[in-house]
Amino acid sequence: MDRAAGMLARMINLRGMRARCAVVVAVGALLLAGCGTDESAGGSTSAPTTPREQLLLTQEEFPAGSTKMELPKDRVGAAAADLASAGQNGTFTPQECAGPQQDLGTAMKDLLERSSITAASGQSGAMYVEYIADTTADLARITELNGKCARYTFASSVEGARIDVTGETENRTAPADLKGVDAIVYRSTTSSSIGTDKPLVMSAYSGMATLRGLTVLVRVTALSDAADQAAFDRLFIAAVDKVREAA
Repeated sequence: MDRAAGMLARMINLRGMRARCAVVVAVGALLLAGCGTDESAGGSTSAPTTPREQLLLTQEEFPAGSTKMELPKDRVGAAAADLASAGQNGTFTPQECAGPQQDLGTAMKDLLERSSITAASGQSGAMYVEYIADTTADLARITELNGKCARYTFASSVEGARIDVTGETENRTAPADLKGVDAIVYRSTTSSSIGTDKPLVMSAYSGMATLRGLTVLVRVTALSDAADQAAFDRLFIAAVDKVREAA
């Protein structure tokens, strides 16, 4: 764990961003969502009257022992811009995986302006993030992109240091409790290294659901290849049900 935290800190410091670790991890939840929104797709016209901030999961609804995290929009937006810039300046293999990175900064800025965010940290570096946006994501397109880029590599450099990332994404079946809701789930694993440092492995379960004119996105991340699927399922179901049942 100390090694993983140290490597994350080094990656963050290469961009001159102090205390940006959690934000960079959280932004990962929006990378695909930012590239595939469609305001005419999915959802219901009966938007909730409950304020969007009140639709987010509360601290008590996150796993026991977790700690609420503050993720200011401006900091998340800055991290998104950094990652978008890195994607445009680096090299993806296969090449078609570079396409979704185009115009990412603009798409991210728009989505963040329309999202409410909450997050918590858990034991052993686990992170739990939820976004609710007042637009509906194109879930079919995201699933298609996941299939096209199921395995990829990415190489870039920041301030003279080479960064290599290997990633895998696998589409999964949404929890049975969400039957009748337009929802997708995917699992991702990345291995990132700087120079000759030992790679840092991260894994995550991500879920997106469109309902009532909104998009609910939940992501559970681990600093290992063993993200907690059971915790993800509980959070995703709870997040969607909270919107589904809201006034």
